[in-house]
Amino acid sequence: MHEISVLSKAVDMVEQIATNQNARAIEYMRLEVGELTGYLPTFFEEYFPIVTEDRPLFSHCKLMLDKKVGEGLCMDCNALYNVMREEGVCPKCGSRNKTILSGQEFKLIDIGVV
Repeated sequence: MHEISVLSKAVDMVEQIATNQNARAIEYMRLEVGELTGYLPTFFEEYFPIVTEDRPLFSHCKLMLDKKVGEGLCMDCNALYNVMREEGVCPKCGSRNKTILSGQEFKLIDIGVV
């Protein structure tokens, strides 16, 4: 369950940014999570209150998650497809030879501070 440690590092980063800006509170933090990362967004939602419980800046913070689809480009026929839905196999030609274009991201996109 890597989600807890990754979420904890993201919360640390947001807390540092907010502290550097002399913020009184963090209203929200938005993360982008690619479906090919192996991270389950439901775990981020479940553990966010636990990770932030002893951090006063996060007392009313909302976690927002943007889920990024895993897109692949077939290197044999140039078809663009959803890697997860198609289980890594090009639906046009059946090849597994692909370049991953998106879905491996885990990024802090935005935070709201007051």
